[in-house]
Amino acid sequence: MSHAQAFQRRLTWLSVFVFCTNGCSSPLFLAQSPDVGEFEKLVEEEATTKFVGDIASPWGDRWLKIEGVALVTQLSGTGSNPPPSPLLEQLKKEMQTHEVRGSREALASTDTAMVMVGGYIPPGAQKGDTFDLKVVVPPRSRTESLRGGWVMPARMRQVMMIESSLHSGNVAGIGQGEILVDALFETSDDETKETQGRVIGGGVVMQPRQFGLGIFDEHSSVRTSSMIGAAINERFHHFDRGEQSGVAKPLRDNQVELALHHRYKHNFDRYKYVILNIAVGETPAERSVRLLKLDRMLHEPITAQRAAIRLEAIGDAAVPILRKGIASSDPEVRFYAAEALAYLDQPSAAEALYDAARVERAFRWRAMTALAAMEHATAQDALVKLLDSPSAETRYGAFRALRANDPSDPLVSGQVLNKSFGYHTIGSKADPVIHFSKSKRPEIVVFGHGQRIDPPAFLFAGKEIMIKAVDREKLKVSSFKPGEETESVFCSPTVDDLIHAIVDLGGGYQEVLVAMQAAKKGGYLDARVEVGALPSATRSYHREEDSSVAESRYHVTDQIPAMFEDRLDETQSDKASDDLLDSPNIDAPEPTDEGWFARMKGWF
Repeated sequence: MSHAQAFQRRLTWLSVFVFCTNGCSSPLFLAQSPDVGEFEKLVEEEATTKFVGDIASPWGDRWLKIEGVALVTQLSGTGSNPPPSPLLEQLKKEMQTHEVRGSREALASTDTAMVMVGGYIPPGAQKGDTFDLKVVVPPRSRTESLRGGWVMPARMRQVMMIESSLHSGNVAGIGQGEILVDALFETSDDETKETQGRVIGGGVVMQPRQFGLGIFDEHSSVRTSSMIGAAINERFHHFDRGEQSGVAKPLRDNQVELALHHRYKHNFDRYKYVILNIAVGETPAERSVRLLKLDRMLHEPITAQRAAIRLEAIGDAAVPILRKGIASSDPEVRFYAAEALAYLDQPSAAEALYDAARVERAFRWRAMTALAAMEHATAQDALVKLLDSPSAETRYGAFRALRANDPSDPLVSGQVLNKSFGYHTIGSKADPVIHFSKSKRPEIVVFGHGQRIDPPAFLFAGKEIMIKAVDREKLKVSSFKPGEETESVFCSPTVDDLIHAIVDLGGGYQEVLVAMQAAKKGGYLDARVEVGALPSATRSYHREEDSSVAESRYHVTDQIPAMFEDRLDETQSDKASDDLLDSPNIDAPEPTDEGWFARMKGWF
């Protein structure tokens, strides 16, 4: 058969299939499962396309772990004089760099303590971005508690073991701020919870993190580098200093640098996977045929996620197919199609994502992240409706997604209290909830206006602030500081007025948290008090029926997006997992160390 005849035959089948899919259902849309042999052949044929991930692998796509040493001040006699160690010598050098006067006296005080600090910088981070800090006291330290402490400016670097020797890189981040000890968030008799904690958003990125693609040696050439850059730039562009340009920049024959597209700023991993699934050197006719195959694969739950990502990688030409997907009766097909449409900013995605976030917990965090990526008003409307959910994690997840999308939106902009934490009151039709964050940004979100506290006999907000009833409609809030006169303010027994009164007396995030927890425990508060309620990535979706086709062959690894990730939470630590789409070119997540500062602890 000649090439012309083959091409004509392909076009004929294309016309027939387009007619059928517009006027009737294809065999894979019917209730019965497709023939396994036919299905496997379909998938194998689609996989013959050469993708970016077949000839290149990503670099700069891992979280960067950085660490350092710091001095904590403002402790109330619970600190200690650190014993001699290499870590202490490092701290002394840091203090000399910051020109700290009386460093010897400061170190010897029980109002100070030496600590190790660290954090994770996400891929694609820019200079000035913030991240959370982990703070722990070193072994052999006699420090009893870090509660109420303040981390002085600390420089953090990546520390590596090379040929049995420790080596550190350039300063990648600087951190400081108020320590919230783990005991505040966890009910436990473990005394170590008082000597470790976090500084929410206390780290600042000092160097932008670059990322891109490394071309495999067997494919390395200027031509290949240029082809990859052209294929990516056909799909993605951004504005650089007011000028539109592609996100890919071929640097040499084996390397392509990438810029993060704004649509994926809160979901770097998905951006990476979409990039790796962009076809290279595909003709328009070949793409048309592949679209038909992806159409069929999208409607089979086992391969729906794989097909959706590859359709998203194609871009606008795949929108009609994805729109058919959100009309499917299968919840997986409907969700994966809607998720891909969201990153293409298609308004039709919003309703399906709203339903997924509200009903299916396994899809919740991905649905909200996708809605946050959209610019269309339907996405904001969907997130606003989720603020009425009875689920605390759904409500706070929707709030965080709304802020990520537009922090200046009056609905979520809120106030900054004590110059240190965000405070927001959100109307909600569900039961009242007071939520305290544990990551990204210290913020209190009160869901439900007009919440009241039954006037207590007395209640403490930390060690220095006491709350007591004057009568049924008035509270007296007093501050007791050593060497100072008692200061008092009066307020109504509403949550809003009480929080502002605590702040007026110098209280901060920690004091408000302690007061609300005590009020709830004492039975003075009807609202639920939640801490760090985020949609979880550990849940799995279970189908009603198992398919005869091996699911693992088409599994797509889920990576929780940075918007909902608490990297300091041990339950979210890296675990080795299958690579995306069976591609040997996509590395599994790098396992974490045995513990924080495992290398540094060895010095003791």
